[in-house]
Amino acid sequence: MSFNLVFFNGDVRRDKKQEAMLNSMNARGNFLQSLADMEKQRTKNEEQTKAVRKIQKKWRGFRARHFLRLQFRAQFDAISDGHRGLEKILHMAQLLVNFYETNKDEERLVMTLVELVKARTANRAFEQQIRDSQRFLLARCCVKFLDHADENTIFFHVFRFLEDFVTCHSHLYEAISQHGLFDAEFHLLEALIGKPEDVSIQKKPILPRHLQLLTRIFDVFVLQNPARTTPVSVHVADRLLKTICVKISDLNFANYILYYIRDHIRLSGTQHVNPNSSVIYEAGKSANVIQKWKLRPEEVETASIRLRAVFLSFVENVNKTNSESLKQLFDSLALVLDQHATIMKTLNVKEDLTENGRLRTAVNQYIWEYSNGILSSVNFRRAACAYANTQNVNVTSLIPMRKHFTECMDLLASSDTFLEALYTFITSSERFEPDDCCTQRINALELFCNCLNKRISSVADSDFIPTSIFPHFDATVEFVRDVSIKLIHSMFPVYQRGEPGVVRNQFKDVTDAVFSFLGAIYQKDIRLKYFPEGFWTNHGREVFVGIGHQARTTPRNRRQQPMRSEFVERLAELYEEEGGDSDDEELMERNAREKVPTALQRGICIMKNIPFIVPFMDRVQLFNRLVSQEHDRFMDVSRMFNNYNTNLTVRRDQIYMDAFEKYKPKAVKDDVRELKANIRVKMINWAGSNEQGVDGGGIFREFLSELLKDAFSVNRGFFTETTESKLLYPNPTAIYLLGADCLTHYQFIGRMIGKLIYERQLQEVRFAEFFIAQLFEDRTKDVDLQHMKSFDPLIFKNLKALQTTSEQELDELQLDFSVVTSDVGLVRTVNLKPNGSNQRVTVDNVHEYIRLYVNYYLKQRIATMVGAIRRGISEVVNIEWMSMFAPHELQILIAGFEEVFTIKELQQNCQITFGMASSTTDQDFIEMIWDVIDKLSKDDKMAFLRFVTGCSRAPVDGLKSLYPKMGILVISTSEEELPTSATCMNLLRIPKYSNRTKLEEKLRYAINSGAGFELA
Repeated sequence: MSFNLVFFNGDVRRDKKQEAMLNSMNARGNFLQSLADMEKQRTKNEEQTKAVRKIQKKWRGFRARHFLRLQFRAQFDAISDGHRGLEKILHMAQLLVNFYETNKDEERLVMTLVELVKARTANRAFEQQIRDSQRFLLARCCVKFLDHADENTIFFHVFRFLEDFVTCHSHLYEAISQHGLFDAEFHLLEALIGKPEDVSIQKKPILPRHLQLLTRIFDVFVLQNPARTTPVSVHVADRLLKTICVKISDLNFANYILYYIRDHIRLSGTQHVNPNSSVIYEAGKSANVIQKWKLRPEEVETASIRLRAVFLSFVENVNKTNSESLKQLFDSLALVLDQHATIMKTLNVKEDLTENGRLRTAVNQYIWEYSNGILSSVNFRRAACAYANTQNVNVTSLIPMRKHFTECMDLLASSDTFLEALYTFITSSERFEPDDCCTQRINALELFCNCLNKRISSVADSDFIPTSIFPHFDATVEFVRDVSIKLIHSMFPVYQRGEPGVVRNQFKDVTDAVFSFLGAIYQKDIRLKYFPEGFWTNHGREVFVGIGHQARTTPRNRRQQPMRSEFVERLAELYEEEGGDSDDEELMERNAREKVPTALQRGICIMKNIPFIVPFMDRVQLFNRLVSQEHDRFMDVSRMFNNYNTNLTVRRDQIYMDAFEKYKPKAVKDDVRELKANIRVKMINWAGSNEQGVDGGGIFREFLSELLKDAFSVNRGFFTETTESKLLYPNPTAIYLLGADCLTHYQFIGRMIGKLIYERQLQEVRFAEFFIAQLFEDRTKDVDLQHMKSFDPLIFKNLKALQTTSEQELDELQLDFSVVTSDVGLVRTVNLKPNGSNQRVTVDNVHEYIRLYVNYYLKQRIATMVGAIRRGISEVVNIEWMSMFAPHELQILIAGFEEVFTIKELQQNCQITFGMASSTTDQDFIEMIWDVIDKLSKDDKMAFLRFVTGCSRAPVDGLKSLYPKMGILVISTSEEELPTSATCMNLLRIPKYSNRTKLEEKLRYAINSGAGFELA
């Protein structure tokens, strides 16, 4: 609706009615606005009036209080003059609390407190005449007094009053602590200490005055006179801890308070436990510095670090014979350390680059190092071990501190009570499912395995009694074996959540402990044969898919046949990465990112950490797959250049030197790559003529066997034998006998061993286990004392006796950390550790002496030779492949089983054919052949196998793996001829002799003649 009439010339006109309506609307709006303005002004006036009244009220109150204070002060002064009886003293106290002001009435307060203390000293019943409310008000005056104290303040009378009238009553102590008692007390302390002259962070001497004050502050919590101790609540202890951790300046805390707590706070005595010590511990357990103390983010880190240091300081003076005191300490310490770890993980505070911020950072770092020093101290280890040996040990208290028990693991492991408690805690439920890596049971399993590992490693094989290591030894090993597979399944879940590798990192500590424990037990079982055959593989679970017998058990595995080659490729890649500079964790993460099937990742993890739970023959098959894959890869490349065969001519009586000249390490034109090719060998006999044989593989096998037999001969000097067992290991004196060039020979021998492994050929040789372990396993590990038994039984016996020798007997022996060696007439003294000849062997370090002694003789003396052999092997075959085998299994892989073939096995894997028309006597002759071979001695059977195949040992997986298949060809020829062989075809040619005697005579002569290929 429009109120305006607009004409074409732009004029606007309204009639009277319209004008009246418009005026009424404008007037209404103005009226409403005036009402709003009036309301606003009225509200403002009311607020101003209230403010004025409030100010006037406060002013009148102030004047009234001031007037009353003047009156009370005047009355106080009047009463205080002259003799002061009990009634006057009480009156003075009543008046003082009504007018006390800081900087005006300090002398009156001190005078009143002195009179009150005197009256109580003269008559203890006097205390009852002062009401609790009056005591509390006087205590508040004392807090104000301390809040404004300076370095000249005399505080004795104030603290004496508080001790006699306030802190001796629990309810008053709690009330005054809530009103800033501890803040005021520590303000006084910092005033007495004064401003530091420098910003150095170090322990500083506490003056007697400061020491007196600190003693009075902590008096209620320190065990001095048990009858005088006042029970206090957790809230009081919490306020004390908050003051210490938040209010005190950085330098004063680090230089004074921390060391006072460490050196003087004793929460328990030899016979008594301070009832307030449990309050301190409870306060520590409940001190949530973020929520309860309501701190700013920048204060949280400092408070948490200080609280951690305070509780660790209690360790220094804890009574190690009082089980209750130990329990309280470790129960609270566990929670404090756990809370601190949680806070530090979640805390995100911007770095303060101001001067004060840098100082605080430096002080926090100092306190952190101080705390870590206590965690690694002898006192902490002794306290932890003392608690572990108590009957009421709470394993959940020690589990969070497991990372700090590295140095005292042997002491913890010696506690039967602690291990039993751990085992009970771990097996408390019927099923152990490690789905959550952060559960207490998982952490307990880590600590449990580390402790048992210590026990096992400290027991010699001759002293091994399973029930003395742990009462439930068999059940424990079986339990951990099965749990290890569950852990691997949890590390590699089917449905991955989050970033690859996160779950594995979370399980890393517990899996390392479990794998190490199982490995130690397995090594012990290898030597002692304690567990029944098949124990390690009898876990009832499919550990990985697509390898060995397990791949042939179910139709499902047969459907997963394509996984086999992928598994081998991934495993080979992992071994190659490990042989280089890369970390296998990186490859694991790459496998996760590339969506490698979970089953393959689990299988790879098993083969890298606990391969012994896979049957030995399955691992042999996997190893053969790895070798075949490498061989095929080389041949594919070589065919491109048509150089996959190489020829070698050697003299039969100079096999070693001829081969050495060809394949020794050279700076230029090194022929090491040819060792991966097919080598065709031409033999020259003793007369200088070429032997008749044409190498189809058999001559090479004989060449390699004779070469290594010569290399391992003690007469050549590269290897020597142990005293009794006659096991081979590198000759430590070879460098003196053969010169510096001997390392070149060792590397060459390593190449030949690598070629032996590469060709999957066997060599009849027996290595010392300590040598083969260093050759193919981790060389950083210490050599076990048990290996000394095979090296020299007498030395082993003496070293073992040293473990139980008394201090007096060791003193009589006058042993030091050095040994005297005589190498080909060169006598010298070798220090087992720096300045060892000046360090005596004592009961405390005798185990270190034994370890260093064994390492020197079995490791250091042959280290350079072992390194050269390893280099040689690695040039031909990836030496990391051997990590899936134990030392005794590696011996089998190189030398085969010592047992010779049976006639039944030979009949199943050898076919007899006839080169002439069959007759009625053919079957009789076959039976005759089997009977003659069956009656051969062990040495003759080995010679027979060598004559036919070129190797005296059957393959590890039996005669069935020979290719071509072994055969016997009966030929029609003169009975005066000897049997011959074609080793490249594993074929024996034997004339059809007329009787058994002639057959046996000719066969024995042929296989033992050593005629080489003259009988080809």
